[in-house]
Amino acid sequence: MEKRNTKAEVLEILLNSGETPVSGERLAENLGISRNAVWKAVTALKEDGYNISAKRNSGYILNKSNVLSVIEMKKHLNNPKIADSIEIHRLVSSTNNVAKEYALNDKTTDVRIFISEEQSGGKGRRGRSFYSPPGSGIYISFLFHPQIKAVDAVRLTTVTSVAVSKAIEKSTGLEPQIKWVNDVFFNGKKICGILTEALTDLETGMVDSVIIGIGVNVFGGGFPYELAKVAGALSDSEDCTDIDRNVIAAEIINQMLDFVRCDDGDCVIKDYIEDYKSRSMVLGERIKILNTGEFALVQDINESGALVLKLDSGESRILDSGEVSIRVSGTEK
Repeated sequence: MEKRNTKAEVLEILLNSGETPVSGERLAENLGISRNAVWKAVTALKEDGYNISAKRNSGYILNKSNVLSVIEMKKHLNNPKIADSIEIHRLVSSTNNVAKEYALNDKTTDVRIFISEEQSGGKGRRGRSFYSPPGSGIYISFLFHPQIKAVDAVRLTTVTSVAVSKAIEKSTGLEPQIKWVNDVFFNGKKICGILTEALTDLETGMVDSVIIGIGVNVFGGGFPYELAKVAGALSDSEDCTDIDRNVIAAEIINQMLDFVRCDDGDCVIKDYIEDYKSRSMVLGERIKILNTGEFALVQDINESGALVLKLDSGESRILDSGEVSIRVSGTEK
């Protein structure tokens, strides 16, 4: 028998009641539980970050909160059934780690989505740490089981940067850009990192599972000194209420499942290169290849996401993702 989630049931009633108070007596009667159980559920919701006030002789009101909630996200999902595949945690080492553990212990081929309010050990590319404080970002990992070769899994990283960018555009009206390969920038600073990890069958060379981790800085402020010059956010609001994280998270899910369509392990990646190019920070720009010190003009981005370059020396070159780091010439981006 499935365990009852009284806290979620109380939350749903309060969400649907809007600004109308709901008495503890009514909650208890509707849910068939004691008043004490209602009080415990409300207390637990407050501990999760929900702003719930109690009016004497009236009841409970859920004030505007920015806590990540499956119930809230479900309102904005193109396919509400996907909500059953979402797990939300308060604190994890990283959502990718949670997804890995799930993949190793569960053989379902269905997509799973793991979200956390905070990460104690979030990671980016090349093992760099990803600053993940509570209540200010969206830390989300997708677990797919695609029947593709490891080399093709690289495309999932690139398409994710497009999905995140489109999600931000649609949910906030803001216009982020993509720095090759897959960093998402806004107002000249990085606001999103993406880390793709694959669990591979060494005998067949096929990918058993792909985990795509996404970290979006929604609200700024509080960055450590060493990050403040390069890390940005979608909003500088101090009260963290001018942007709804649930709407952005839901739209990221919508876009990801539109671009990466999996059915019984058969995954198709929707064409995304034109969307990627239209948001590129480097296309048509002069860049510096950091590991060689060479300068080049980015003439194009090909179908595999590689840069088509014209070096200052006159030489033409193709740069594949993962080979080098670049910097837009004359900037610190």
